[in-house]
Amino acid sequence: MIMNKRKQKTLSFLFRRSPYSGFCFILLLAFLAGCTAFVERESPAEQAYRGQIDIFLKGPDKPALDITFDLSAVNIVSEDGTPYEVMHSPVSINSIAAAGRQILLAEQTLPEGGYRSLRLIVSGAYLVKDGRRTDLSLPPEGIEADIDIRIRRNRNTSLFLAWNADASVAGDRVFRPVFSVKGRVPELSSLLIYVTNEGSDNVSVINRESAEVVATVMVGRRPRGIAAGLIKERMRIYVANSGSNSISVIDAATNKVEDEIPVRLGWEPVDIAVSRVAPGKELLFVTNYRSNSLSVIDSSSVHETDNVNTGDGPVAVAVDPPVESLFGAGFLSAADIDLLRSYRKRFLNVYVANEKSNDVSVFRMDVQNNSIEELARLRVGWGPDAIAVDYPRGRVYVANYDSDSLSVIDILQVIRDGGSDAVSVINNVGTSVTGVIADPDFERIYLLRKVPGEITIIRPFKRGFNTPDATMVPVTGIIPVGDSPVSFVLGPESRKLYVVNRGSNNISVVDKTARKEEQVIPVGRKPYDIAVFQR
Repeated sequence: MIMNKRKQKTLSFLFRRSPYSGFCFILLLAFLAGCTAFVERESPAEQAYRGQIDIFLKGPDKPALDITFDLSAVNIVSEDGTPYEVMHSPVSINSIAAAGRQILLAEQTLPEGGYRSLRLIVSGAYLVKDGRRTDLSLPPEGIEADIDIRIRRNRNTSLFLAWNADASVAGDRVFRPVFSVKGRVPELSSLLIYVTNEGSDNVSVINRESAEVVATVMVGRRPRGIAAGLIKERMRIYVANSGSNSISVIDAATNKVEDEIPVRLGWEPVDIAVSRVAPGKELLFVTNYRSNSLSVIDSSSVHETDNVNTGDGPVAVAVDPPVESLFGAGFLSAADIDLLRSYRKRFLNVYVANEKSNDVSVFRMDVQNNSIEELARLRVGWGPDAIAVDYPRGRVYVANYDSDSLSVIDILQVIRDGGSDAVSVINNVGTSVTGVIADPDFERIYLLRKVPGEITIIRPFKRGFNTPDATMVPVTGIIPVGDSPVSFVLGPESRKLYVVNRGSNNISVVDKTARKEEQVIPVGRKPYDIAVFQR
């Protein structure tokens, strides 16, 4: 996916004709080239700013006191006494409103080295009791918390402050906040969710049980697409870095980057999908937006093995899931299942949504000789930017950002004759759709709409899509979420949806049965995509 998610403006300059216009144009080009060179060149001091720090505040669980304090700045002090300001904007924190929640206080790059304390600059605080407000004094010595951390190059360090609000007011009505400070603790990989933060150059790691950020992993520049590996003995997370033209490989056991795979044959990778093609072997399929291509990467050899042309502006990619997902669903006939099983003994389909050419490229990957070719190019709606495979039904759903419709591809039809008449449409689903999830267990399809910021629930039609009932309004429910949502994922237990809200820098946790947002989790700047290990 690319912003518009992705509509980008191009700047142009108009020159009046004059005897000096050509000379001025040359000077302008020279000036711009010089500026570009200057921007890309870093001083020795700037080169040292390679580590990151995130600071989270955890609100009290069940506070008895209603306290509010205005935090205007947070400084972290190095071992040599140098303070560094790490908070971007002031925030007002209330003990009742923050109860049981995380708040991202600070996110900043810092020089490598050791750090010994945090200084919180509080501009005011007050207590509300029995409907009356009492202003609190601030300690003359300031507010400081001891820490002992080390910032390392190309690594992220996370600090977690737990606020004891009820112990934060002294008898003389002085606000003396009590914090306990802890660093990262080991987490069970199967409980984790990973979110790319394009504006922060990192990945937030969230524990699904506690609904809290437990770690942050520094990756390449402008990370966008993300995918979880399928080999349980080697749990890995793969991140497409659109700004550094690479794939970061995160070890889920340590939440550290273990490899950086360069994308040499494509340009600006934006989405990524994973397929297990043999025991212990995974292939990565990466869409390259600027070069209109799909890269194939062998994660075992950490090598880009192939690159094929797509349509214009490839923004999303999906692959056929394991063939075992066909059994027990009851949506396909025995003959259809046999056809898919036979096909999958040798081939794997890869589906790419091309935003600019309004079509989907269907590639056939021969897993026996590791070759890939385009099987079909299928016309869909305007601005396709999300894609999901509903294998139990033999369908692929394509969300069209600029069309009031959902395109449906018949996988069996594509296999039989290359896609003739394979595309049908569900109309009246709404525009600005940025995500689609099939939920066969509940006979639902979830659509994520960037505007007005909601999940739309629709029903899949049991009969043919090009029939009168396919033109009726299929919407059965709506769930509001955060600002400008761009992607989402269904949890492994199929009970909750996790929504990436790019405009509000957080994740909505949605109970799909109750049809409501139940929690909000803060992440980094401009979050983009999300991945979770499936069972």
